[in-house]
Amino acid sequence: MIIVSLPLFFVAPAFAQGDDSDVIKQMNTQWLQSYPKRDTTALSRILAPDFVMISPTGKKLSKGDILQNVLTPDQQIINVTIDSTDLQIVNNVGLLTAYTSFVLKDKEKILKGKNCYSDVYIKRKGTWVAINAHVTLLELK
Repeated sequence: MIIVSLPLFFVAPAFAQGDDSDVIKQMNTQWLQSYPKRDTTALSRILAPDFVMISPTGKKLSKGDILQNVLTPDQQIINVTIDSTDLQIVNNVGLLTAYTSFVLKDKEKILKGKNCYSDVYIKRKGTWVAINAHVTLLELK
């Protein structure tokens, strides 16, 4: 009986990790979609209270800074497309690395760009939240 149940014990964590992977990837998509929609409610749910981002210019931004920037009237992200993602999960920490293409309206000017970023997610009390991000601008024209 023990031999039969032993393989099931080792399979269960793999299913849990697959579910966690789906959750983090969905959060990444929701995060990106929140910019064009100016959806601070979704963003607020995704970002931990102690969230920190390093911007493409090297500026350290808090959760409050990010929420405020989403509502800035002079600049709006019109569209974001995920070009590729890679996700690694170890215990209760997820590291998502992605490449995106985006269209940005800066005052009256439309700009197109590409960036890459790494987001760190942590599972706190059974819920995934983003605690850190680092964004690199690859192209803007």
